[in-house]
Amino acid sequence: MEAAWQRLLHKEYMDARLVGAAYAEPLLRQLHPSSSHQDLHFSRCTGDWSWDVPFIMHLPGGRYLVVGPSRSRIVGEADTAEEAVALVVGGLPPGCGPAVVGGREKLDRLDPVPADRIPGDDKRCSCTSDQTG
Repeated sequence: MEAAWQRLLHKEYMDARLVGAAYAEPLLRQLHPSSSHQDLHFSRCTGDWSWDVPFIMHLPGGRYLVVGPSRSRIVGEADTAEEAVALVVGGLPPGCGPAVVGGREKLDRLDPVPADRIPGDDKRCSCTSDQTG
């Protein structure tokens, strides 16, 4: 996980305040981070997307929008990176722990909370991709 965080922390196009605030939060630092179009995503597994953790998008004027786990579920808006991170932490699935090295199938075998018990997680899917590279 640390290598993925370090890549994001040093990417020129990433919002350094946002990545730094997320990295400073121990609950998020244990997850697998990635970026897409400057959005900051988190996964509970390294090989696939877990699609059960909110993510952070940018709004005009330096503000943030936290959505997820699906793009249609708005968690809230934030004026600062720290507020956005707090919204993500508040939306973590129950029992969320360190990211599993492997794919969605391994996470599903180890997950203490069945998919149908995670709020807003009615469509888990596996999409193998690592966009941090």
